[in-house]
Amino acid sequence: MKKKRLLFLRGLAVLALAAVLLLDAGFVLLPDRAFSPVENRNLQQRPAVTLRGITSGRFESRFESYVNDQFPLRDRWVALKAALDRLMGRTESNGVFLARHGYLIQDFSMPAESEYAANLAALRTFSERHPELPQYLLAVPTALSVCAGELPAFAPAGDEDGYLDRLQRDLASVPLQFVDLRPDFAEAGKGPLYYRTDHHWTSDAARIAYLRLSEVAGLAGETGRFERRLLSNRFCGTLTAMSGFRTGERDDLYAYLPREGEVRCVVQYVDEGRKSSSFYQLEYLDQRDQYAVFFGGNHPEIRIETAVDNERTLLVLKDSYANCFVPFLAQDYRRIVVVDPRYFTGDLEQLMETERISEVLFLYNAATLAADTLLRQDLVRQ
Repeated sequence: MKKKRLLFLRGLAVLALAAVLLLDAGFVLLPDRAFSPVENRNLQQRPAVTLRGITSGRFESRFESYVNDQFPLRDRWVALKAALDRLMGRTESNGVFLARHGYLIQDFSMPAESEYAANLAALRTFSERHPELPQYLLAVPTALSVCAGELPAFAPAGDEDGYLDRLQRDLASVPLQFVDLRPDFAEAGKGPLYYRTDHHWTSDAARIAYLRLSEVAGLAGETGRFERRLLSNRFCGTLTAMSGFRTGERDDLYAYLPREGEVRCVVQYVDEGRKSSSFYQLEYLDQRDQYAVFFGGNHPEIRIETAVDNERTLLVLKDSYANCFVPFLAQDYRRIVVVDPRYFTGDLEQLMETERISEVLFLYNAATLAADTLLRQDLVRQ
């Protein structure tokens, strides 16, 4: 009996060692992936080793993200874990809650105090540097706060509302107008404000936000130039892949398309060196990432010329929530410059001077707004 037990334990040890060696070999031999089509996001690349990164702790954090993102067969492990979680009755996987009425809702991570202070300082620095410009912050709540009633009982969700309340208070003394969308969303009800399988808001929610901004910024506020159309009834978003939950669910993907002749524009994708006469790239409806129908996804810089008869030029600093929102602005501004600071490597101050920016709009969802890499490099650059 002891001999059999010893052989069994040795076998387990050999299997464990083989698994470790195979995983190590996978990290060494398999190329790093830049993008995950399953999760629809850029993956963390190997961070550079710098003294500043080590002393600040940022290298350790990014290296941990790198290991998680580049883990061999990551997509299959996530799916396996979600299947086991469902068998055990768990309602959370990989930061995503299995909620009621078909909703998958991503959790919110409260930033560390040092990260919150750094992001707040970046916003203040930028805003106070340009007090002559009207500036607006659309801090978009996610489904976590707006659809809180759909969460599983006793779900240990992050305090997104508390974060937004604090940010609004701390920005009260700077020339940056915080536009709180939560009352408007609460009045509209949860409705189709968020996709069930994806972390983005819908075009219906973006329309509500545009109408609120119109009152604050003196915009046209008329969306009769746009027609709500169903683009797809088989949209499957990133939260399904991240969590492994509700793999059979599909969403309706709507957009507000300009009526013929109502909104004319030229969209220039600066880094790609190409132009288009449309905000939408319908070919993405035949691909997995159907949300990329809006501008073809995220780009470092987009410049939009319209036929509006005024001299208003808007700078939009954004994340992907802005992609279905920006088309509404084309009836209000002669020029719109859209910058995603996560990918933009130019000089933001020089860009603003060259393009003669007259107004600034920050548009971020709460989760991105709280992220530790938000804007700081570009906003504080002198």
